[in-house]
Amino acid sequence: MPAARAALLAIALAATTASAGMAESWYLARGRANSQIGNHAAAIEAYRKALEANPGSREASRALGVELQRNGETDRAVAEFDRHLARFPDDWELAFEQARLLQWSRYAYRAGDAVRYLRMGLAKRDDPARRRELARLLGRSRATLDDAIREYDRLLAASPGDAQELRDERLRLLLWDPRRRGEAMAELSRREAEHPGDERVARHIARLAAEDPARAAEAADRYAALLVRHPDDRELALGRARALARAGRRAEAREAYARALAAGNGTEARLEYADLLAADPGTRAAARVEYAAVLRESPRNRRARLALARVLSADRDTSRAAIVQYEAVLAESPRDPEAHRGLARAYAWNGDPDRALAHAIAGRSARPGAEQAEVESALRRGREPGLGLGARALAQPGTAFRLSSLQELASGSADPTPFTSGAIEGGVVTYRGDGQVARGSTAALRAEWRPSPGRRLDAAAGWDGARASAGAFSGELRWERQDGPRALALSVSRTARRDSFRALAGEVVDGRWIGAASDNVVGARAGWSNEAWRAELSARAGAVTGAGMPGAFLASGAGRADRTLLRSGRWALSAGTVVEATHHARDLSGQDGDPAAPRLFSPPLFVAASPRISLAHDAGLGGSVVLDAGPALQLISGPGGAVRLGGDARAALVQRLGDRIRLTAELRVERIADVYSRAEGAAMLAVLF
Repeated sequence: MPAARAALLAIALAATTASAGMAESWYLARGRANSQIGNHAAAIEAYRKALEANPGSREASRALGVELQRNGETDRAVAEFDRHLARFPDDWELAFEQARLLQWSRYAYRAGDAVRYLRMGLAKRDDPARRRELARLLGRSRATLDDAIREYDRLLAASPGDAQELRDERLRLLLWDPRRRGEAMAELSRREAEHPGDERVARHIARLAAEDPARAAEAADRYAALLVRHPDDRELALGRARALARAGRRAEAREAYARALAAGNGTEARLEYADLLAADPGTRAAARVEYAAVLRESPRNRRARLALARVLSADRDTSRAAIVQYEAVLAESPRDPEAHRGLARAYAWNGDPDRALAHAIAGRSARPGAEQAEVESALRRGREPGLGLGARALAQPGTAFRLSSLQELASGSADPTPFTSGAIEGGVVTYRGDGQVARGSTAALRAEWRPSPGRRLDAAAGWDGARASAGAFSGELRWERQDGPRALALSVSRTARRDSFRALAGEVVDGRWIGAASDNVVGARAGWSNEAWRAELSARAGAVTGAGMPGAFLASGAGRADRTLLRSGRWALSAGTVVEATHHARDLSGQDGDPAAPRLFSPPLFVAASPRISLAHDAGLGGSVVLDAGPALQLISGPGGAVRLGGDARAALVQRLGDRIRLTAELRVERIADVYSRAEGAAMLAVLF
């Protein structure tokens, strides 16, 4: 039984195969017959049925595509040829035909497939005409130039006779490829030797020679020879100008460009001429004229505007005009890296480091690179974030006004943006008086905002845990404006009075806190300066408040004038005068014997006049040194008032130690008549990142 079933299955399969074969043969015959009489639609239907009967039918697959093409259904024919050639890649005739179809403009997006089918066909049958098609297709893209030239080399090797057109096509590719300038020049030299009078060859040689600085002078001579025969040829005139420029013969090149432009060689030639003028400091003014002429005709010409900006930024007197041009470029292209880099340098030159840094950061973001990073790094020097440790100390001997303090602190500073700065400080402080001690932690926060050049808003807040009551809090808000030699500042502040231990820390007297006083004032300051003089006026008014004491009005004013006596390098020696006056509406000093007085130095009127001598050294980012001192004639009114001698001296140092360490130190010594003498100092060592 199993054998019988197998036999029946074999008979059925054979019958099915025979039936399919008969159907394929019948449909193929119908397809051929309809094709012969031009009934392509019927032939297409027959060949499709044949493929259904036998999907592997080579004849049906091939004929279906051909009939679709004959019936005008080109897109379907192309799709069918793709399927056929995928199954039968050895069909070189259809491979060539498919490549021909894919070279139509409607199939331009399939140029790569056209190359593939040509190579498929050539792998089976070498055909010079098809190989030339392949070479031309490959020669349309720089990415396949090497392949194209290899195909031309094969064609030329197979055509030992006259193949001038092939050599011309190959030469055009050599001229197009900068890597093959040497081969192109060799071919042109061979042709020149064979045909000395061929002007087309002479022009090509002149152009190639002009691109080589070592042969640019030769190119200029070749162009000159051609211009003898064609004096009105604008292309030759411009070529000679370019060759002279590359040869470094600038004076001749300028004259040649002027003649070429007179003949009307257009915007590109004018820009080249302007670039040549810009390379020489003596002709930069003329370059600006040429760039401006181009921009009048083409206001959105980026190259001309950037070039004009570069020329303007080369001179301090015109660098502000360069900023206008760079900003115009950014209006069209907000991320233009060259415009941002140019603005960074121009703003830095014009004393606007904040906007300079902002544009340096934007330029690096638009185009990361070593040059952009170098510009940004240079502008960040002096603004590096830092962490530091330091101390402040004060010594004020005496009796009622006796005071000393020591503060140990840590600090951090950073510039979160190009227009803001911030610092934070924390530590512990100890105050000592006449048998009294107060200790506590301290914290301070400072922030600065610079919305525009010469404008600054400073804010500061502090907390001193060693001071009693509301005296623990201090702060200041100050707005400054500087316009050239003039400066103006307005402020409101709350600052600790440091006249005595009681005035600063506060003491318990008769069961209640007294002192911890603060000046709560508004102030104004105006200044003027030039190379020789500096003058400043300031005034403030408000009230002194503190624990267990009535508020007292206070007002003060001061004026200072200094004249520079000597400058030597970065050193400057100045002399001047300071006059200041302070009024307190109530005497809170305790000099009248009041044991509950807050012990503030607060005479009705205190006037001091001091001649000053100052020495300053400014090393830029490297640091600075300031020494300022002078005796003072001091008038104190009120009970026991008198005229006394006092004075003060101050020294300040900022010094970078290498690239990563900054030392800041300050010392001040002051004597107020016979009331008290004080010495205070601070030092901070910071590591920069």
